[in-house]
Amino acid sequence: SDVYKRQDLAGEFTLVTGNSRLARVLGNQYGQWRIARGDSQWKSPDILPWEAWLGRLWEMAGLLGIEGADRAIPGGHQLLSLWERTLRDDARAQQLLRPDSLAARLRDTRKLCVLWQLDMNHAAWKGDENENHAAFNHWNRAFEALCRRERWLPPEDRTQLLTQAIQKDGLNLPVKFGLIGFDEFNPAQQALLEAMRDAGSHVESISLTPARGSAALWQSQDSQHELRQMARWVRHWAEREPGSRIAVVVHDLQSRRREVERHLGDSLTPAGETNGDKAKPWNISLGQPLAQVPMIESAFELFRWLEKRIDIQDIGRVLRSPWLSGGNEEHSRRALLEKCLRENYPRQLKLNEIRYRAGEIRKFDEDHRELPPDRQEPQIWNCPEMLSVINQLSRFEREHRRKLPPSEWAEAIDGLLAGAGWHSAAEAAGEDGWQIIQKWKDALRGLASLDATTRLLGRRAAIAQLQQICREKVFQARTPPATIQVLGLYEVSGLRFDHLWVLGLHNDNWPPAAQPNPFIPGVLQKKAQLPQSSPQRELEVARTVTGRLLHTAPDCVFSYPGQLDGETVLPSPL
Repeated sequence: SDVYKRQDLAGEFTLVTGNSRLARVLGNQYGQWRIARGDSQWKSPDILPWEAWLGRLWEMAGLLGIEGADRAIPGGHQLLSLWERTLRDDARAQQLLRPDSLAARLRDTRKLCVLWQLDMNHAAWKGDENENHAAFNHWNRAFEALCRRERWLPPEDRTQLLTQAIQKDGLNLPVKFGLIGFDEFNPAQQALLEAMRDAGSHVESISLTPARGSAALWQSQDSQHELRQMARWVRHWAEREPGSRIAVVVHDLQSRRREVERHLGDSLTPAGETNGDKAKPWNISLGQPLAQVPMIESAFELFRWLEKRIDIQDIGRVLRSPWLSGGNEEHSRRALLEKCLRENYPRQLKLNEIRYRAGEIRKFDEDHRELPPDRQEPQIWNCPEMLSVINQLSRFEREHRRKLPPSEWAEAIDGLLAGAGWHSAAEAAGEDGWQIIQKWKDALRGLASLDATTRLLGRRAAIAQLQQICREKVFQARTPPATIQVLGLYEVSGLRFDHLWVLGLHNDNWPPAAQPNPFIPGVLQKKAQLPQSSPQRELEVARTVTGRLLHTAPDCVFSYPGQLDGETVLPSPL
């Protein structure tokens, strides 16, 4: 039966999901079910993803004074900053071309080691098999020493401390506890759940009844033909069974998001019938990096004008941006200004040169005779609003040449954008603009949080940090519930649909190739069966995911392109 209809969700039952999306879906389904029953009010069900539930336990541990809970948990950007400091202060790392670029990989490697409980004293770390192993072990010790000195606790270390607290009977646990949407548990999670069972909690693993029906394998001519057929299939079922739950599962959704959405738009909303994301009858689960949202891109393009020399391509993008003051009113004039700059200057310009042209007054006639003051008038490319933005940039550059704390940079950068009309343009964009601004403020808070881990920053370094934060932060516009869902391969767990199309699985990408971690000895990876550690493990995971897809809907279609880049492609053996 449907999980959201469980009677104990109205009581003291806690349901923990394998991902945030499943928690949202189940919460929404519960609310819709209560409304359909005629209920006018009800207690919100306690449904939350694993990380949120772990955070709740950790807050409880802090309030109870559990050993180790007095140390601060760094946020994502703070954690990366701690790793960057570790590398910056290490002589071995200085031999690398770009040591800071390693920080994210080392962060992820340590998380694997902790959660999969690898033996960090194993002889393999010190062997001659690969110098990366010894280097990581060295940097990890330096990172842990830094955390101890400054009273930080890496997030992945919480699970073990919570397990120890439960074993000592130091935490109040839910009596009834459910798990749904997990393909596997790492050793740290297993130990925590076992401690809960030993402490008297009833831990229930919930699985849905498999959907029974038919599955078809379909070969398309190529990937574009496959997308067109998928979109037609979606439209067929949407028209034939209005309200039916339809899902499209895409193997590489991150890279194919735009083309999938374009084909759905051509089929479901011809002639541009949509009016923003709200009107789309489909929902794409995977958001995009905040840095790739056009409005945010325009902000960082504007920041490039703070450099001593500005590339003409960057100048053109800013002049064509609708997100700055006067972007619509001066659209034609700014096009003429760009034409003027391209014709009269080399590829790179100074800000003063752009300022001169943006505010240029026609002072001479066709014969180069000076005109009297009453006949002087602005050139056809004169842009007063853009001139105001340029003056704001010049003032910002003069006043911010010294190093500042990250929080002061966050305030100054946001002030610059406000003065350039960026906030006003966002507000004019309605609900979508408001959502983007909220995410932008989250990114600024992420930059400000680096006060706790980072020294003073120069202007370039502050902007680079903010851009990195925006690359890592995912923006997903909130849209009304849709019956057509576009999902990634690993997001289907715990969900059920009436019709399912799985796109793009062929023998070259499914099962996926193993990608062993270069910083962990192979013998330890194989022994612990780390994710992506071996072809055998990837094969087992792919089999599990394929089986889950088959059980997700009574009507399933698996498709693959017959050719890719002129090469013949075979279906996945799974």
